[in-house]
Amino acid sequence: MPKSPAEKKPLPEIPESSWGSKLYWLTRNIVGAIKRFALRHKLKFLLILLILVVLAYLFRAWLQPFAITTRLYFAPILIALLGLLAGSAVWAKKKYLEGAIVMILSLVFGILAFSPHTGIRHYLALYYHYKSHPHRQLEELPLTKYERIHPRNAVQTLAREGISDVQEVSAPEFVRVGDDYVWSMAIEPAFAVRKLTGKVEEVISVPADKVALNFSGENRYEVEFFSSEGMFAARNTRTAVINGLNPWRFMNYEPVQVRYIRNDDDEWVQMVSLVRWKGFFLPRPVFGGVVIIDQGAGVDRVFKSMVMGAGEWIPPGEIGKHEFLTNQNVLPEKVSRFTAQSYRFSQGFLSPMPGYHRGDIRIPDLPGDFNDQPFTGYFETGESASLYHYFALEPFQEDKQGLNTSLLVPADGQGDSLVYRHYEKEQVLTGVSAIVSKVMESRKNYDWSRNSAAEQRPFIRDIAGERRFFWLTTVVTHIDEDKGGDFIVGAAPDITLTDAAYKTVVWVDSRKPDEWESQLHEELKSVWETEEVDEESGAESADVKPEDGSEEEQPSDFTPVQQ
Repeated sequence: MPKSPAEKKPLPEIPESSWGSKLYWLTRNIVGAIKRFALRHKLKFLLILLILVVLAYLFRAWLQPFAITTRLYFAPILIALLGLLAGSAVWAKKKYLEGAIVMILSLVFGILAFSPHTGIRHYLALYYHYKSHPHRQLEELPLTKYERIHPRNAVQTLAREGISDVQEVSAPEFVRVGDDYVWSMAIEPAFAVRKLTGKVEEVISVPADKVALNFSGENRYEVEFFSSEGMFAARNTRTAVINGLNPWRFMNYEPVQVRYIRNDDDEWVQMVSLVRWKGFFLPRPVFGGVVIIDQGAGVDRVFKSMVMGAGEWIPPGEIGKHEFLTNQNVLPEKVSRFTAQSYRFSQGFLSPMPGYHRGDIRIPDLPGDFNDQPFTGYFETGESASLYHYFALEPFQEDKQGLNTSLLVPADGQGDSLVYRHYEKEQVLTGVSAIVSKVMESRKNYDWSRNSAAEQRPFIRDIAGERRFFWLTTVVTHIDEDKGGDFIVGAAPDITLTDAAYKTVVWVDSRKPDEWESQLHEELKSVWETEEVDEESGAESADVKPEDGSEEEQPSDFTPVQQ
């Protein structure tokens, strides 16, 4: 017989010190309902649990961002929770002041540690990365070669204009294909149904150092990839790569950039760059190798991508064993930017401290440029020649626009980064953030309401017996009036070269890049010769003594202020 109300077991009393009776009852009721359902319907419960596990496995790529976030913030969260529990235990002993202090300190620590860009952990991680990152200082500026004429955004806009079918173009990437340096991109399916069922059938590869870009048949190559960046579900390249990660790499690696290159067999492949989060208490992004996806677009490839993933992982230590990956743009820009930010500590641990900033630097990103640093380019030093991610670092204060440091991070992730500190060489050069205004000032009658100067890249040459630094700029036309959208360039784009030392802008003939050096020499020789004459006359006057034989006090040498 059912028990009378008086015989029912009384409910347990809730301690007054419990954190929120409503939350307590909500949690208790949910857990109780699940337990009762599991006991009464064991088969259904197991079936539902199995379905949830299978769905979580098949759609694990969607869960990876949460897994990465949990991994990055696990240590500070754990420490903060332990601090709160310790404070609660002290509070329960009626030591209210001590308990409050412990809990407040735990919360303050959690807030400071969780902050992604200004937190204590970010500060310490940058410092540790700078001290552990291999780099060496250059004594002479490197030379540049294979300069790209068109900005990245303009290349994508021009390629999109040349698509005659319902397709899309992936983001262009500056890569090496054989002995050529090109913009490569894929033609992807458009619209939702085709993104779920289609494939990539063409890859575009256009020489980056050409003035007129031809997106027609001679620069299009037939391929067959079952996945791409813009496709959905298992046909998305990043999803396919994540599905192939083992549990350890699932928590520590993330795919960030997809590039199209040729392998050692001269076949087009997808190359996916990986970021590895290294360190438990001080996590920082480092190069995690690449995943190479070969061609193939059958149904079996899609099914395998869902269950086992796709591609072959090549760790960073084995990049040098593959010729098509050496001197290649494989390094994630997220990694190289973190490396560049770590150079804030070049003058010591206290350099970036608020109110101090001795030797502190920043990465100057220009609004509306659509391609923040780094700029990938080909550089020749006395010892090597390869692709590098180039950063033009400027002083911390935004109103200081001098070029402080040139940083070159190897684009293939191999070897040391190269550092040229201009301030140590007593070079006063104009930084990248000041070039746009210089270009606009050079032609005031230009229609700058719809046009702007985009992507200031380094152009370094030996001219008139000296190694000289210029900024190569392309003038672009914005499609939208607010300069907030895509932009294009003409068939013969306007190109400027700005002397970083003398702040002089030269408009060169974009159709004749082989004559740029002679044109620079012709237009700037008067400026350079005047400077040389001034230096020589200054040196001669310093050696002249008064006729009476007395020693005249000479002015001390000018020492530029370290930025």
